[in-house]
Amino acid sequence: MIPFAVYIGLLLIGLVCFITHAVLPFRIAKRLRDDYPQHWKVIVDTGSGPAAHGPQLWLRMQHVLRSPAIAAIDDAAITRLWRIWRYIQWVAWACWVAALALQWFSRP
Repeated sequence: MIPFAVYIGLLLIGLVCFITHAVLPFRIAKRLRDDYPQHWKVIVDTGSGPAAHGPQLWLRMQHVLRSPAIAAIDDAAITRLWRIWRYIQWVAWACWVAALALQWFSRP
């Protein structure tokens, strides 16, 4: 019974980590919009035509999150969220791989 509980726990922790990884870019974007509108304008401005929105904005935000731009802002709260976003996916994958290993090694 304990291996089953550990297995389910690892799967749930992995799921929560993946959801957190998906939600944090929106939290970071909100902080940028509220606290640093000039930086947010650079992310949203496409240079020509209307401002980025929808999938285009999501892609631009992913590019910013993978660049050193967030660390350059030097805001402790945004940097903390960015670091969590950056590493939480590895925790999620580790939990899911551990759950698969537990499933594999617990076979009769």
